[in-house]
Amino acid sequence: MTQNSELKPVPSELRMLLYSFFVLYSLLAEGPLSGYEIAQLIKERSYGYFKATFGNVYPNLHELKERGDVIASEPTGGREKVIYTITDQGKGVLRAQALEQRKKVERILKLIDEVIVLTEAD
Repeated sequence: MTQNSELKPVPSELRMLLYSFFVLYSLLAEGPLSGYEIAQLIKERSYGYFKATFGNVYPNLHELKERGDVIASEPTGGREKVIYTITDQGKGVLRAQALEQRKKVERILKLIDEVIVLTEAD
């Protein structure tokens, strides 16, 4: 059996959930941001694993806006810059997602701890 440490592609539904998480987290942690700024933060905070582009960040922002999780300013400047802000509803959604992901991570960590114990040298 060969070891392959490369990260596998994330299914599209999960990827969109993670983009939503990153978008809402970025807005909560950094305050109001443009779509470009959000994309840059996603790239940084995912260590480049998520290739945040206009093609995936803006549709996600539109969906979050439609759901009421973010609000958008009126376009300003020569390039029609729009600034996004997380809403109280968006904070609640982010918290619920974080709690759900925490449960999953805790189960995985428990399994990893068990593997470490079972594979300890005598």
